[in-house]
Order: sequence, then C-alpha cells, then structure tokens
Amino acid sequence: MSDGFATGDRMAEYFGTDNARSLVIRPLRRAELAITHLWGHYDEGDRPVSLPPDDAFLVVLYLIDVEHQDIWPDRPPAALKTYPKGSICLISLRQGAAIAIRGRFEALVFHIPAAHLAELADEAGEPRVDDLMVCRGAEDRTIRNIGAALMPLFDMADDVRDRLLIHVALAFNAHIAHRYGRTLNRH
Repeated sequence: MSDGFATGDRMAEYFGTDNARSLVIRPLRRAELAITHLWGHYDEGDRPVSLPPDDAFLVVLYLIDVEHQDIWPDRPPAALKTYPKGSICLISLRQGAAIAIRGRFEALVFHIPAAHLAELADEAGEPRVDDLMVCRGAEDRTIRNIGAALMPLFDMADDVRDRLLIHVALAFNAHIAHRYGRTLNRH
C-alpha cells in the first residue's frame, strides 16, 4: 500500500468514518496527492476531528452545507459556523488541526504534501511556494468545478481514471499554488 492510500485511510480514521473513498496520484515525481470523499453524521458530544502535525496542507471542499467549529489547544473554540455547499477551507497541517462537526458532513478532502508544491515549482521553473494562505468558507469556483469533475472518477476503471486524474491533479495544484501560494522574498 502506498503512502497516499494510507493518507486516504487515515483521513477516514481522523474523521471517524469507515465509508470514505480515495483517489491517489503521483502527478510528478515522488509526492502523492490524496483526494478523499468523506461523509457522515456527527452528533453533539461526538469526538472532534483531530489531524496530527504534517508537512502538508488540506483543502476541504464542502459538498453540502456543513456546521463546524475550529478547536485550538491554547484558546477557547471558535463559534459554530455554517460553511456553505461549494465553499472551501484551506489549512496548514504543520501544527495539526482540530474541528468539531455538527450534523451532516460531506466533502472532498485534498491532502497536498508541501513536497508536491516544491516538485510543481521545480517542474515549471517557477519560485517555490513557501506557504499557502489559510482560508475558511471561501468561494472558489475553480476548486468547486474540479471537485465536480473528480466525483465521477471514483467510479471509473483504474486505468481510465488514472489517465484522467493526473491532469486534473496537476491543474488543481497549479491553481492552489497560483491563487493561495506565498513565497518568501529571496535575495
């Protein structure tokens, strides 16, 4: 089992569900992009989703309206907020992350290793992205459309799916790097 498949399995475990489906691709060299389709129902009192520190970023594309609140180790939790269908959250996993979800949840979760962003920049001959801008509940039509294009891939034959997925994954990551990427000034 590749690390990407393990990432998809871990996402399901972190979100406390056993019904996840994952797509994993190595678009360039070694870094794998994992896309996991998650769904479930969370009652008040269910354990929070806790993601451990990782040198990666997470993009969550909400497929339905979802209510959740951010949880931090050193301050009170954020207020419960509704994230509308089609919106995204983009977070860094460098310090880990935790949320408490209430009610129905369905999303595509993209696990993007920092190493993949480095490979993408090297391949394009562009400066490396040092960080991504964090956003919560943002509207991003490109990601929403890419998510819609990905959904049928979960049910395709592996050989057909993999030929299409590599191009979709590169487009997704190029968009993320271009729109949300931050590069430190290098002298």
